[in-house]
Amino acid sequence: MPMRRLVFTLLCGLLVVPAVALAAPRAAGDGVLELKDVDGTVTIGTSYAQPAKGALWGQMDSGKLVVFDPVVGDGNIYVSGWDTKRPYATPGDYPDATVYTGTNLHFRVTGGKYRLSFIGKSIDLTAVGVGTAWLNGDVTLDSAGLYSLDSGKWLPVPQLPSASKLGIPVIFGGTQSTP
Repeated sequence: MPMRRLVFTLLCGLLVVPAVALAAPRAAGDGVLELKDVDGTVTIGTSYAQPAKGALWGQMDSGKLVVFDPVVGDGNIYVSGWDTKRPYATPGDYPDATVYTGTNLHFRVTGGKYRLSFIGKSIDLTAVGVGTAWLNGDVTLDSAGLYSLDSGKWLPVPQLPSASKLGIPVIFGGTQSTP
């Protein structure tokens, strides 16, 4: 009897959790950016003056993540799984910038303004809010991964020569655009 009750409770949870997630309010103008198995360079948030805003979560199989927090305390940025962590010296713009390197990095932004730069393999993430992402896939691969805006069609990540370090801008939230 206790086992049946446990199974019934778990099944009810499987029905309720997606319904609550779908009913969660989104702020007006919020967009969704998703990356799937991206190899290359990704920067989310244009600059100190124009960071991304909202929530973000994901993981990267291996590489480097540079975290810039332009407004310390307006949200939290968590990174786990790193092998090394060190301050990132920038020319004056970001008082709180950190470089994480390693394998199986997990990251989460719980709101507020942020700028994240990834150079790595197999980047998977979801960002909800407003911002600009710069995508540049690894040109040595046949496919550098996929991205999607607002649960739309999955598109290949652009692969540009290394001279184009930033890549192609993709705007999420506000006015939608694709390259």
